[in-house]
Amino acid sequence: MEDEAVEGHAQIYPGDQVSDPPGDGSGSARARLAPQRRESAVLIALAIAGAVAEYPLALAMKSLDRSQIGHALPFLGVALVLASLIPVALRLNGELGLPGAPLIAAKIAGEKIHFSIRSLVRISIGYAILAAAAGAGALVLVIVPLVFIAHGGGAVSLPKPPMLALAPGRIAIIGASVAIVAAVSEEIQFRLVSYAILGWIARLISRDSGGYPGRRALWIVTIAQGYLFGIIHLAPLAGTVFHGAPGLLIGGLVMPQTWEGVVFGRLYLRRGLEASMLAHASMDVALFALAAIGMLGSHPGGG
Repeated sequence: MEDEAVEGHAQIYPGDQVSDPPGDGSGSARARLAPQRRESAVLIALAIAGAVAEYPLALAMKSLDRSQIGHALPFLGVALVLASLIPVALRLNGELGLPGAPLIAAKIAGEKIHFSIRSLVRISIGYAILAAAAGAGALVLVIVPLVFIAHGGGAVSLPKPPMLALAPGRIAIIGASVAIVAAVSEEIQFRLVSYAILGWIARLISRDSGGYPGRRALWIVTIAQGYLFGIIHLAPLAGTVFHGAPGLLIGGLVMPQTWEGVVFGRLYLRRGLEASMLAHASMDVALFALAAIGMLGSHPGGG
């Protein structure tokens, strides 16, 4: 998996710069801020639209029941709060040397893109595979044994997810839609925003000679934002295996999404937001596709 990113601080690899470097002192401050405001507006719209679209799609997939909508609304509130912090995150990105959304920024600013899209896709798919492996490892090595222990080591009868009663084609199509909107919204929330805020905190503790967070600090930030990503996904399941606040906090360490988030965070640090969006969406689309293929033989008319 090709990855030539510069170690030591979070700048995108120089050979992959997506726009021409800004001229020295050219243009007014207002003119330079205008593209950033437009970028903020675009990213806020994407984050909110993706978070809101997940609900009707989840209902269509039967992964969310109408009676559970009230319990899910606080997570929409978290998404709205994080979306409101996007302008702050973009400003912090410049101070911290974080990549942000380089392709979107270049497109909005009307700057020429010097970037290999083929390389971006190849690297993103490689990281998608790595994230899936990390999540599967956490599931098989930790979550499954904990479920057996919680049931006294006896046979475990898990309820069949309602989603599996759907036609395979519906699982694939609606699942792909869920995967894409979730990837866009969650990557903005957790990679762009959470990474910037945690990076700012880390810089207060440790910084390199250039004023950026040090390499060790960036690794801590990468793991911390992945942990928050896992906690958010664990919260709806709290009480099934992990009980109480201590159990929830410990459970966040072993959630598959935590380690998937770490992988996506590392990719964001090295290649930017668009790469992590692509990797996240690719992984989830592939998982839904595999679920649909697995249902072909058992679903009536499926083969």
